[in-house]
Amino acid sequence: MSRYRGPATLISSGGDEVEVYVDLRSKQREWSGTATIADFDADAPHDQTLRLPDGREAQVTLGGSEAWSDVITLVGSGPPPFA
Repeated sequence: MSRYRGPATLISSGGDEVEVYVDLRSKQREWSGTATIADFDADAPHDQTLRLPDGREAQVTLGGSEAWSDVITLVGSGPPPFA
């Protein structure tokens, strides 16, 4: 199992970028985690690109968040960018 905690960028299909703090974990071929994001737009596209500070990228699907929370769930697609 590998893990990454730190800064990242979420990039929408339209090119909008949002800085986030992520806590990601991988188990075998699956990876997921959470992102802390201010002013999360629930209407934003759920499929986005996650970019780490070193430039590695991966596709993620944004999940839900608790009411009044700035933490959303992420589910990765493909190999984790932090392994």
